[in-house]
Amino acid sequence: MAELVFWVLSSDSSNAVLETLLAEFRARTGIRVQIQFIPWEAAWDEMVKVAIYRKGPDVSEIGSTWMGDLVGMRGIRPFTALDLRALGPVQDYVPSLLQSARLAGSSDIWGIPWMMDARLLFYRRDLLAQAGIDEAKAFATPAALDATLHRLQQAGVEIPWVIPTRRNWITLHNLAVWVWGHGGDFVSPDGKRMLFNTPEARAGFQEYFGLGRFMPPQAHHLTIVEADDCFSQGQAAVTLSGAWLWDNPHLTPQLRANIGVALPPGVPYVGGSQLVLWEYSRNVRDALKLIRFLTEARAMQRYAPEAGKLPARLSALSEASAPFYASLNSLAPGLVDSRSFHSVSLWGMIEDRLATTLRDIWSDILESPETDSVVIIDRHLQALTQSLELAVRG
Repeated sequence: MAELVFWVLSSDSSNAVLETLLAEFRARTGIRVQIQFIPWEAAWDEMVKVAIYRKGPDVSEIGSTWMGDLVGMRGIRPFTALDLRALGPVQDYVPSLLQSARLAGSSDIWGIPWMMDARLLFYRRDLLAQAGIDEAKAFATPAALDATLHRLQQAGVEIPWVIPTRRNWITLHNLAVWVWGHGGDFVSPDGKRMLFNTPEARAGFQEYFGLGRFMPPQAHHLTIVEADDCFSQGQAAVTLSGAWLWDNPHLTPQLRANIGVALPPGVPYVGGSQLVLWEYSRNVRDALKLIRFLTEARAMQRYAPEAGKLPARLSALSEASAPFYASLNSLAPGLVDSRSFHSVSLWGMIEDRLATTLRDIWSDILESPETDSVVIIDRHLQALTQSLELAVRG
């Protein structure tokens, strides 16, 4: 009997839903799949080893921003036109996720979108109503969000806004919504020019970091988990997070029933994961069957809630029946205009340096509220631009 090795990005050592799906796949095809769960924090280093030594899984789930580097290392193979026809209509995928599976200047597709991570605003309907805020208009523009948080603050809400400010990858994803909304970007499509210090990008930085004034001291310096818990325990009115927040263990049924969800103002950020086929695999035909099975709308709908993500197919999202996912039906059209980061070589290094700089900006702004945030942001961005341009040219 044929056997495939499949790497899944997860900190858990098992997943009942995925294991059930793969049992169904085996019953349908006769192909056995050995799952190996790889923690996100260790996954990139493991993927690099696989690309170098050409030994490991047949199919892997990878972060969508890793594509450029893995292609550059000749680790994964592109999907042919014949492969894509067998995998179903590509127009059903969220366009930005499909675009992130391509490299600049090439029409080749190197990954198949699987799980989607979209930035979502979660808010307390009751607190907005008490402050006399119309939730249909509360988050329509950056100015509307700012005004909403100000009114909540004036109404006596102790923590109008909470987001993580410690070093993490999520801050960059959050910030992208504002940067893109102002017409800015972080890097050119070919990866050769740094763009986050342009006037357009800085306008997005200033607007996003300006929201820090709606976070009191007890909401400063929080990790991703701590920020999610702050909202889930009923302490904050509005947060920006991912689909996983809906299953936070601190959310009571009463609080969950009172939560609204909206896309943040600006250009929606969409990231997530892709399924790739390793170049050295000798089980290409069977691996393609596995990828086709896992990217069917039904399989995505079943697995996405367990992964704390959203399905990458628009049809899977719009037809989902789970209560939380059903509430997102009205947001699906907005995701058509979403964006992902460019799949460029060295993005991993750029993203890592940005994560450190964004933490430092938050630290300086929160610790020195009397200092003009524009000065703080400009100082950090100038230094980062110089160091990264040297690294890219080198």
